[in-house]
Amino acid sequence: MLNLNILPIYLDEDVFFDPKYYENTAVVDLKDFHIKGVIKYNLGDEIEIDLHVTGKMYLVDAITLERVIYPIDLKIQENLSETGDESAKYYEKSKNTLDKLEFLWENIVLEVPISFTSSPGVSMSGDGWELNGGYDEEDKNTPLAKLNDLFKGGE
Repeated sequence: MLNLNILPIYLDEDVFFDPKYYENTAVVDLKDFHIKGVIKYNLGDEIEIDLHVTGKMYLVDAITLERVIYPIDLKIQENLSETGDESAKYYEKSKNTLDKLEFLWENIVLEVPISFTSSPGVSMSGDGWELNGGYDEEDKNTPLAKLNDLFKGGE
């Protein structure tokens, strides 16, 4: 917890996430996270958060199902107001504290891709099958293909 009564707060530190944060997500692991930035009051008496977050997110490859690294390089710029309820998870107004990990996790989870692969050279064929990414004009076998041939002569 960060005490916001002593703003500005300058951060330049490593951050470690407990596995409970990502146990029911597509994230397998979070490593080497570092935050650098400042938390201060702005001219409108709002709490202004300006952070740069870097780290490694480990995901499951969508094709090979192997563990792959998804690098995170995230710029967070956010203002917390006294009237906003959207920050209730990590900002406790009565104590004027900010849960740093909860705030970071809420921003990192937005970066998790729906599907990710790091292996573009994976063969998409097997014994007797091949992934078909489209169709050839010659392979059209539709009920109206013969009708289309009739109209080609009249063009």
